[in-house]
Amino acid sequence: MKTQAWAETSSSAGAAGKAAAVPESDVVFDSQMLFQTEGSPIDTSRFEHQGFLIPGTYRIDLLVNGRWGATQDIEFRDTHGPQGGQPCYERSLLTRAGIDLEKAAAQPGAEPMPEGLYCADLARYIPGLTTKINLRELTIDLSVPQYFLQKAQSKTYVDPENWDHGISAGLLNYNTNLFSVQNSGHTQTNGYAGLNMGLNVGALRLRHTGTLAWSSETGSRYQRGHIYGQTDLPAWRSQLLVGESATNADLFDSVSFRGVQLFSDDRMLPDTERFYAPVVRGTASSNAKVSVYQRGYLISETSVAPGPFEISDLQAASFGGDLNVTVTEANGQSTSFTVPFATTVQLLRPGNSRYSLTAGEVIDPGLRGDKQYVLQGTAQRGLDNDLTAYAGSALTGSYMSALIGSAINTSVGGFAVDLTQARTDVPRNGSLQGSSLRLSYSKNLPNSGTNFSLLAYRYSTSGYLGLHDAIALQDFVENGEPLESFARVRDRLDVNVSQRVNATGGNFYVGGSSLKYWNQKNQALNFSMGYSDQWQGNSFSFMVQRMQGSSGFSGRRADSNNTVFSFTLTVPLGRETRGGTVLNNFVSHDQSTGSHLSSGVSGTLDEAGKASYSVSLARDEQQRQTTRNASFNYFLPEVALSSSYSEGSDYRQASVGASGGMVLHSGGVTFAQTLSETSALVYAPNARGATVGYSGAKVNASGYAVVPSLTPFQLNTVDVDPQGAPDDVELRVNSRNTAPVAGAVVMLSYPTRKARSFLVDSLQPNGAHLPFAALASDAESGEELGAVGQGSRLVLRSEKDQGTIRVEWGNEPSQQCLIDYRLPERDPASTKGYEVLALPCRALPAATVDQARND
Repeated sequence: MKTQAWAETSSSAGAAGKAAAVPESDVVFDSQMLFQTEGSPIDTSRFEHQGFLIPGTYRIDLLVNGRWGATQDIEFRDTHGPQGGQPCYERSLLTRAGIDLEKAAAQPGAEPMPEGLYCADLARYIPGLTTKINLRELTIDLSVPQYFLQKAQSKTYVDPENWDHGISAGLLNYNTNLFSVQNSGHTQTNGYAGLNMGLNVGALRLRHTGTLAWSSETGSRYQRGHIYGQTDLPAWRSQLLVGESATNADLFDSVSFRGVQLFSDDRMLPDTERFYAPVVRGTASSNAKVSVYQRGYLISETSVAPGPFEISDLQAASFGGDLNVTVTEANGQSTSFTVPFATTVQLLRPGNSRYSLTAGEVIDPGLRGDKQYVLQGTAQRGLDNDLTAYAGSALTGSYMSALIGSAINTSVGGFAVDLTQARTDVPRNGSLQGSSLRLSYSKNLPNSGTNFSLLAYRYSTSGYLGLHDAIALQDFVENGEPLESFARVRDRLDVNVSQRVNATGGNFYVGGSSLKYWNQKNQALNFSMGYSDQWQGNSFSFMVQRMQGSSGFSGRRADSNNTVFSFTLTVPLGRETRGGTVLNNFVSHDQSTGSHLSSGVSGTLDEAGKASYSVSLARDEQQRQTTRNASFNYFLPEVALSSSYSEGSDYRQASVGASGGMVLHSGGVTFAQTLSETSALVYAPNARGATVGYSGAKVNASGYAVVPSLTPFQLNTVDVDPQGAPDDVELRVNSRNTAPVAGAVVMLSYPTRKARSFLVDSLQPNGAHLPFAALASDAESGEELGAVGQGSRLVLRSEKDQGTIRVEWGNEPSQQCLIDYRLPERDPASTKGYEVLALPCRALPAATVDQARND
């Protein structure tokens, strides 16, 4: 059969290569084992040649040792051999895929690969290389000795030259809600639409956010959010943003600005460099095995040569946990040591850097005075395993500050300490000068299940102001407010600690913050603590939250002391615990509003979980009122719908909402679930109903679907499941790889073939059965349509609704016959099942027989 879907060829040079090559007839059918009919021998020879490749150009995924390297149009040139087409490669393609051609050329007996297209044996230039071609999946997998690969990367790393900037497209995310309340005979209706819009043109991404609010009493109002243009700078591993956005809050206060921002993007780095992990260094006495464990799990194992070694590409868990290293020598002796590993947000791998630079006008809806401008820059550098240094500066027309600090990795945890010196010029009040010292700590205690994800303390002198407070103070005083009433932070404590209690999932946590001020007696306190667990399939949780005082930048005290206690119990009803009905109980006590009780049931209405519901009764003891509540949500591939209804003794409330996204492209508008930063547009013509990826998206009538979320700068594999598509549509490719840049909409095409499947019961002109395995092809084009199966039944697939089929089981005219067919019209709404026809197979016309004999 000439169009076998896959082939395997060996490109090893010399006799060894020939010995390893796939034989021309590595599959043999013994037709004598099959039932033979006199005069109608069974010909199975066409099934014996594996992988005949039709010459042409194919959109191919190139894999190296099973890892995706590139996607490119590759030409298959006719070599007039048993395998047909031979793929042609360029040096640049192999280099982008991760093969070190210079190292390969330096081997004895090898030679440099020439420039331009090369369509022959690659092993001539890369010793030991073998090639596996799968045209059904449109992949070429090159098996290359590890020595000839460039620096080892993770399986998701993709060379920047293979990043996809996507297509030009318009984007829209929407979140809408219509809310109506009837209270004491008065009805008020409000509407809301949150909009996130974008336009991609080449490598430029334009973005804008805004909200549209409507009220039956006040009408409509649109509030504009940020608008900006952004592009990536791969050579710098950075992003350039022009427009309105906000600064990062790692080192300084975050402020909104209108201007320019240049900042490094760690997502462009390989996985092995993206997150902090220490370098493991040691010495081996022989060819040794080095095993690295974290929290009892093996995370890396490699072989090293005698002498000093260094492992710098660990992908350890970024939240920390000491590394236990075991070196096993060739004779079986082993030594062990520990590398401390605790991380804070400032820690970087040795040699890695991070920076940001922002310049522009400060924008803040709360500012009422003159325009203010800001210039801010930060830089971080990983110096070695245990030390990262960082510094920064922030300037406005009346404020300047400088920060210097370091993050330290120790055996008892990760520490970061920094000192900020600031000076603020206050209109009509001279200047304020001060400093602020911040200390943060992070540690994971794997044996105890304790994780200090954040424990930070900051102390500031009376003259110190952070960037955001300095901007607010300038505006505060310019509008006639007294300096003394502006609250200046004295110290701040942030805590976030969790403790695993048992194997059933029990967890205890404490989190919150405390702020004290120099010129205010009140303390802003917000802390919560709780415990959650499971018991015999039932889930429960306790929580206590304390809120005490608050202060905005205006400095006015808000007396809002309150403590809330709550308890939640969830009980599954029936044996089904996933997607089944559950009983929800909730009790809370608020010092301000008294006690609240709620009980109800919730669950899903279908196995896929697309439709969900909830009904409950709630009791407010202070107002002595019972509220009845119900909600219903439905999830579609193109939109998420929600609705709710509540009623009490003197009021009613109802709401409906919808959220989703859409992509405007050259093929029209495609609706989808809410889009993330990076997405893909899938095109599979005629495959309506096929499922795409894990998002539940379906191919629409135009052949398009949207994958709402992809990981930027990394390998993403998007599969299309043909289940749900019409039976007469065949996916030529059901998997594609891509590595999009951040914000891109990449186009992924899945070629399809629309052909109706049908069965034909037929007999030879003399009344005998057609031979098993006889070839059936289109009499006009010669395209293979199928073969004869058991019982003289042909299994066929054709793109035509009518035509003539040539059945042949030999070269003689008496070993061929013709079947004329016409398929009945089919209801477009019904594309399932097979047509079964009973048709005669007539002898070849006399003119055709005479021509065959003359030939």
